[in-house]
Amino acid sequence: MRPRRRGLTFFELTVVMMIMAVLAAVAVSHFARSLQARNARHAAIQLADYVDYIRNTAINEGRSTSLSIDPAGDRFWSTDVDFPDQVGVPISVLVKDRFDDRLEITASFDSATTLTFNLEGTPTVGGTPLVNGVISIDTREVAYEIRIGAGPGRASIVEVEPETPAEASQTQSSGS
Repeated sequence: MRPRRRGLTFFELTVVMMIMAVLAAVAVSHFARSLQARNARHAAIQLADYVDYIRNTAINEGRSTSLSIDPAGDRFWSTDVDFPDQVGVPISVLVKDRFDDRLEITASFDSATTLTFNLEGTPTVGGTPLVNGVISIDTREVAYEIRIGAGPGRASIVEVEPETPAEASQTQSSGS
């Protein structure tokens, strides 16, 4: 009788390695999407906190403050409010550099990109009370909206469906 062999054949080892490679590829893809979603959510939370901070500065200091969004440069800033922990350094956040280079930021404050809070914390655009204020942070996978209410109050964050490239081009062409 022939002694029984122990161990794996080359074929069995190759099959096991291929299965592990497929599982690893799926896991890496899922991990990348999860990381991207986490970065987008973190950016939305941070920017909503800055919106509230800029509004509270207007109320606490009894003066108007403003914030602006530059979608082309993916930038959020306020020239008249400093970072909470850096006196003398106005708030300026480059979204792609600070959070994730796949993030896009857009804003619509009644079709404008600059919003002013009066000394009572009420948002206005060009001296007119704000009707609809939204800052969008999105990727192709996930999107968040920071909604700014018409009266004094906190900014809220809502997860929304990201725009598809076809919807984005349709929105741009209809707006032109």
